Amino acid sequence: MSDVPQKVDITLLAQYVNKIQELSSTNKMMAPVYLQSMIMGQDCAANLLAKAMQQDSKAKSKVEHAEAIAYLERAKEYLDSKGIKDTSEARKQYVNIDEDVLVAKDNRAMTEALVALLKGKLSQLRQAHDDFKKIAYGDQNLTQYEGM
Repeated sequence: MSDVPQKVDITLLAQYVNKIQELSSTNKMMAPVYLQSMIMGQDCAANLLAKAMQQDSKAKSKVEHAEAIAYLERAKEYLDSKGIKDTSEARKQYVNIDEDVLVAKDNRAMTEALVALLKGKLSQLRQAHDDFKKIAYGDQNLTQYEGM
């Protein structure tokens, strides 16, 4: 397993998200095209989110693994070299400064950020789809006096 999270290509997702801005200047005749784009965008975002969540789970496991290795194997060497008494608390403190643990935590932070971004984009596409569908096809529920 590589220590670096996989790169995710979100250019296709960006194209769908950019279509949201076009919704304000479209008409009912183009509604099916835009609704289909929003559905395809949701599918794209959901697939990317699933992959990102998988990577986040792997990154979490790598953090836990790096912490265990640092605590059980590398802490003793470090503490002996610094002349610090080898205690459980000293080992816990070493884990926070271990280089491999810091790298693993940085990678985990990247995957968490990607998951949060993709959840937001998925929600944005869902809302755009629902709102545009209501505007294009929905009953306005207006009384005979409203809109005068």
